[in-house]
Amino acid sequence: MAYTKEKILKKQREYQRKYRKNNKEKIKKSVFVYSNSEKGYFVGLWNVIKRRGKLNSFKSFDKFYNHWLKQKATYGMRCPATKEKMTTKRGFTKPGEKQKRCLTNISTDRIIHTKKYTPQNLIFTTWRYNNAKHSITPKMAKAFLKIVEERYGK
Repeated sequence: MAYTKEKILKKQREYQRKYRKNNKEKIKKSVFVYSNSEKGYFVGLWNVIKRRGKLNSFKSFDKFYNHWLKQKATYGMRCPATKEKMTTKRGFTKPGEKQKRCLTNISTDRIIHTKKYTPQNLIFTTWRYNNAKHSITPKMAKAFLKIVEERYGK
């Protein structure tokens, strides 16, 4: 009996379906570990940015991730605005737990809201800082102005 490409693919899909059914907890755990890793977390951020279509000028995940690495080389894992340590927790502490927002998680922030996500206009901050813009403190305002000056000049 000759195996065609179609038959091989069908057998592989059948095997994968059985494996997923019999190893649900193992798969949940590996997804949890990956999505809480730095790269896994950034894949999630990239998918959100990518869905924004016209607002996104990054051509690939690699360009987006390299932009993060450049910022990380400058600021480390600290928020450029608040100097708070940033995290990559997916909002829960154990597989299967209800998600909760982690205020120190890395968030994508457009410096000038009316412009696209570009290397010049995108900065990674904590979710708390990004969300607080409607009730910004004077200290946060100074930090924001410093970031704008760094990227766009006076």
